[in-house]
Amino acid sequence: MGKRPFYRALVDSFLILKGNARVTVIFLPLWNVPFALFNFYLSLYMKARGVTDQQIGYLIAIGFVSGAFFSVFSGAITDFLGRKRTTLIFDLIAWPFSLMIYFFATQFWHFVLASVFNNVARIVNVSSTLMMVEDANDEERKAAFTISNIIGILSGTFVPLAGVLVDRLGIIPAERILLLLATISMTVMFFGRNYYYVETRIGQEILRAAQEKKQFIGFRLNLFGNTFSYLKQRPAVLVGMMLVILFNVYLPIGTINSMYFVPYLTEKLDLNEALVSLLGVVNAVTMLLVLVILLPRLHHMLFPLLLGLVFQLVSQAFLLWSPPGRFWPVVVAIICYSLGFGLFRPLVDTLFADITEGKERAGLYGLNNTLTSVLSALAGFYSGQLYEAAPVNIYIFSFVILLLCVAALFLYAFMEKKTVLPKINLPWRKDSFSPPRIKM
Repeated sequence: MGKRPFYRALVDSFLILKGNARVTVIFLPLWNVPFALFNFYLSLYMKARGVTDQQIGYLIAIGFVSGAFFSVFSGAITDFLGRKRTTLIFDLIAWPFSLMIYFFATQFWHFVLASVFNNVARIVNVSSTLMMVEDANDEERKAAFTISNIIGILSGTFVPLAGVLVDRLGIIPAERILLLLATISMTVMFFGRNYYYVETRIGQEILRAAQEKKQFIGFRLNLFGNTFSYLKQRPAVLVGMMLVILFNVYLPIGTINSMYFVPYLTEKLDLNEALVSLLGVVNAVTMLLVLVILLPRLHHMLFPLLLGLVFQLVSQAFLLWSPPGRFWPVVVAIICYSLGFGLFRPLVDTLFADITEGKERAGLYGLNNTLTSVLSALAGFYSGQLYEAAPVNIYIFSFVILLLCVAALFLYAFMEKKTVLPKINLPWRKDSFSPPRIKM
């Protein structure tokens, strides 16, 4: 029998989902599509409102400092309020509320305020992830992450619509329309999803224990639970966490979603504002092909992670050496980026979900978000200065971060006694052929 067509495999993946995991992926397009539309041109909108390159760096830093603050409490808040309630409350603050501040923003401090409230999403990153994975088995988790990534990828195909709007109306009125549409769509999503969500089994146990033992002091004094003792017993999990953290630091600096990406293309490489929106389609189509064709055929867990990092390193190299006014090198860079991201992101999310377990998950995800925020704040603070000195510095910096990810991947494999590179039996290898033994 031949392999199942993609649409059939996707339907089968969806059908194995149950409960909260299924609810999550059903409502996800109401967030992903409007986010893809407004986020692509958000940095140009800021610059049109008078925000400088260095101030963009400060906004990234301020966002991650506030994110670090919220991340410190994310695991504890999630356990204290419950996964379901936490997700609804802080999603509404992080998205509809912050987007309305962006909508009315005219000065730098307005954007600072919007960034701070938007980073309340650090709390939701923990609670919503737990809502999706805690009651799911390994197969369901993998399916949920895969479908979530496909939805996110396909959302990129709508980006040229934003480009058309910007071309016809100008950056400020177009972006304000996109922000308003996103606010409406996300509000509908959050209330609709919350209606069908059910508190997870572990979440119910923690809430019940807190009520019985009155554990409010623990909320204040033991924010990460037993996370540090857990990491001391399992240092490989710490290395796996550092791999995730380093990659998350790279995301707001060197990817297609970076605040520097569109300004770099339009100002440094002298490309048309509407034209660069086509890169969203290139990104989406390439990532979809990765998930459909390449990823299912790579059964070695760690090798696709390495391959994903290598492709992204190649992408950074193309962005570094692309000549001004030439569109095709940027297309090649985005194809390489999409190949790499499409391989790496779903697998590293699955890896981290697999190596964390039980009641320590909330603390581990909270610590992961806290460390990500602290390091990203430092990176963001200096990134504005790096970009202002020479825009290519951003991609040199990103290249270095990706190299550190490669090192972390090999260290994790060494500690877990796993191989990164698949073993290939070549015909000239001595151990590729074993002659039959002759009984004496």
